[in-house]
Amino acid sequence: MIVNYWILPIALLLLWLPRQWLRFGGKVIKVAQPRRRDRGDGLTRDESVKAREEFSKPRNWVDLLRAAAGSVAVGYACFEPGPDAARSVGTQIFVVEALILIIAVLIQTVRIEGKLSLTAPIFFLLGLSFGVIGWKAALFACVAIWIVNLVLPGSGIFLFVFAGLEICFGILLSRLPVRDAVLAALLTILPVIFSAALKRRLVRLSRKTRSVRV
Repeated sequence: MIVNYWILPIALLLLWLPRQWLRFGGKVIKVAQPRRRDRGDGLTRDESVKAREEFSKPRNWVDLLRAAAGSVAVGYACFEPGPDAARSVGTQIFVVEALILIIAVLIQTVRIEGKLSLTAPIFFLLGLSFGVIGWKAALFACVAIWIVNLVLPGSGIFLFVFAGLEICFGILLSRLPVRDAVLAALLTILPVIFSAALKRRLVRLSRKTRSVRV
């Protein structure tokens, strides 16, 4: 297996940098202060995802772009089999790439600011799809999920539906192997699975809300 050590650190930085660290000039770790309004991104209970509100947040677009760039780098530039590599090397590369992406999703899901919260990193997951299932399938899936979202009740269901769309468009448009399509779906629903395992409510980021208990 050939590793591109020039690109890998950049890809890891893009994928593993926690969203809250993007608060330029702000605090990275905050002590919980329930009576103060959060002037940055706050947390609100899992409810319907409003497209207009989500699209108006600059950091959502930063999440989408860095996830897309990082996942494309991991999937197409960081690792490649050698000229005389055995078939098992391809599997090893797939496992390494999957672990990198799984860790990335967990980092974006877990948020510690005075207390542990689990967030739904929707735009980050939308960005990841471009590197996992290909740009054409990802574009169709992203457009379709925002259309279907008009009737979806919350971010958890949003992620489940998007996972299904990734599988469908990934197999139909990108001719993905089943394992790649399953990986894309797993990454998307991982926050929901993690939330259920820890028995904590999945919350979403909100620009003007008070922090609420989960």
